[in-house]
Amino acid sequence: MTLLTFKAADVRRVVEHSINAPRQSEQLVDYDRETHKPITAPVEAPAVLLVHDQGVYLMSNGEPRDIVDADATGRKDEASNEGRSFCVYAEGCDPDADEDWYDTARALVGGDDFGETLPWARELKALIDAGAKTVTLRMTENSIEIASDDKAH
Repeated sequence: MTLLTFKAADVRRVVEHSINAPRQSEQLVDYDRETHKPITAPVEAPAVLLVHDQGVYLMSNGEPRDIVDADATGRKDEASNEGRSFCVYAEGCDPDADEDWYDTARALVGGDDFGETLPWARELKALIDAGAKTVTLRMTENSIEIASDDKAH
């Protein structure tokens, strides 16, 4: 079992963006083996994305994206979805702040990159509104859930 801990103040921005977004990005469910094209499905509730690539982080699934940085061309354009989205890194997994982020991320979630759509924006917001200082996700080999024990808050 792995616990991923995030600062609640930063998660608030992620979940509020998702809840207030006019639409949600579709989630990847599989790839067509013949065409090699992605198969997607609608997301029924405001969601956050748990991502492992350059670190481990949460970001909003809402569209248009919550753009914070310009793209390689120098553009910061929310309308065209160009640039980098706001994200909140798990404790110890921020490439800009944590010297050992790569090893920490690998130890917590393994070596493969992934993105998981978690339709829990409202639940996470309720947790934060109730006074949580951190948000903790509990990961096992087969599941991800919001940690609800007192130690997680």
